[in-house]
Amino acid sequence: MQDKWYFIVNSTAGNGKTGKKINSLIGHLNKQELDYQIELTRYPRHAVELARIACQEGYKNIIAVGGDGTASEVATGIAQSNLARQVNFSIIPEGGGNDFCRNFHFSPSIDKCLNQIITGKIIKIDLAAFEDQFFLNSFGIGFDAQAAVVANKIKFLNGLPRYLAAVVIAMLKFKNFPLKIIIDDNEELSGKFLLVSIGNGKYAGGGFKLNPEALVDDDHLDVMFARDVSLLRVFRVLPKALAGKHESEPEVSFIRCRKLEIIADKELPVYFDGEIPHLKDNKHLTISIAPQKLNLIIPK
Repeated sequence: MQDKWYFIVNSTAGNGKTGKKINSLIGHLNKQELDYQIELTRYPRHAVELARIACQEGYKNIIAVGGDGTASEVATGIAQSNLARQVNFSIIPEGGGNDFCRNFHFSPSIDKCLNQIITGKIIKIDLAAFEDQFFLNSFGIGFDAQAAVVANKIKFLNGLPRYLAAVVIAMLKFKNFPLKIIIDDNEELSGKFLLVSIGNGKYAGGGFKLNPEALVDDDHLDVMFARDVSLLRVFRVLPKALAGKHESEPEVSFIRCRKLEIIADKELPVYFDGEIPHLKDNKHLTISIAPQKLNLIIPK
């Protein structure tokens, strides 16, 4: 199994564009003369099950083909298998936003990306945990989560254009909300917040560089807080956030931590890696660095 590859494909990713490229993927795999297996996901969280089974069956290289949600599910399955040390993981980005892959310059072309993975290098990266789940790239609370909910309903756009449209729609209804935030069990913040963006990677929302200093392998989470912000200020700060130039804005602050506890009076809008989770408690969240590391294949 050392040289056998397992590809988990979400054919509905990118509003269905991934499903149209499966034959192309198979052609490139055959051209590379790889020993491989392909499985298509059939329902939500199916990629978690497939990845876990692939680990248990001894596959060495497990590749997610889809968007951030698919990549996150595959990473979760690998982590849940307790065999993460023995497995290499990578991604062919075929989703709408592909925010995690922006950290590593994966090619948008299937054949070029496949070649990057086959000839790539391996780094050990962090994974973050909440409740009994994991996330790979980003976890949003508040306005950006509400925008993600809206974006999931927009089917005629992808990537950044879809998120920008969702931001405008969400902003018209959203209000800042009061939170108590406990950082690494010893520092406390409180007040009204527009959003809290917790990043393992730098990007979220189809290309917004919300946590521009985040590193996926530093054993820490980067957190951006946007405090009570007016509608006018949001539209002034937003273009700067796209470029990661929002650090100097007075409403914005950053921290780096290993654990974050968030307490609210009302249920919070939440999303992670582009997906809307089902939580046991939407009012009290604890997000932390997971003990597992992942072996990620990236371009050299």
